[in-house]
Amino acid sequence: MARQRATTVQLLVDAAARVFERKGFTDATISDIATEAGVSKPTVYQYVNSKRWLLETIVEQLIYPLKDGIDQIMASDRTEREKLAAYLRLHVDNAIKYQTYYLVLTADQHQLSTQALRNYRSWARDVNAATENLLTDCVKAGVVRSDLDIGIVTNLLNGLLVSVTSWYRPSGRVGAEALYQHIHDMLAGFIEPERHAGTAQG
Repeated sequence: MARQRATTVQLLVDAAARVFERKGFTDATISDIATEAGVSKPTVYQYVNSKRWLLETIVEQLIYPLKDGIDQIMASDRTEREKLAAYLRLHVDNAIKYQTYYLVLTADQHQLSTQALRNYRSWARDVNAATENLLTDCVKAGVVRSDLDIGIVTNLLNGLLVSVTSWYRPSGRVGAEALYQHIHDMLAGFIEPERHAGTAQG
């Protein structure tokens, strides 16, 4: 029963995300969500409290897995270069997997309750702090250029990674791996080249 409930709730959350993305939170109705999910309106109310609860659940399901992934990367025994690569890949993967969720968050975050908005902003600060820590470690390890302002780079980098959700199309000509490689290659002026053993030093 618990598994069935969790499955049904997730079905409704996913349906709500698609409806909110198409119509916006204000214009979307519970009836729209029920139709999208292929269930009756009473069934929706059997599992969820309100339209706003669905919106806040969408945001929670987006932000917390990403933060957990960043924490795991930071706590791992990878090298700083490997951590940075894993960080970029995590963002790309999440931008693709949760693209609709990101679009809803961008358009409708002002509809969140005061507490939910506070939680989201706290999460955003935590992600920025983790990014700054990672980049600082990368500078110390000689992976990232030392002449750049880490605070500015953090905001530019995270803004770039989130912007993927506004234009990327999974059915397009660029796959997830190619997208990651494009982003990595574009940052070549920011990331110091890897030096292999035996490479002559200038």
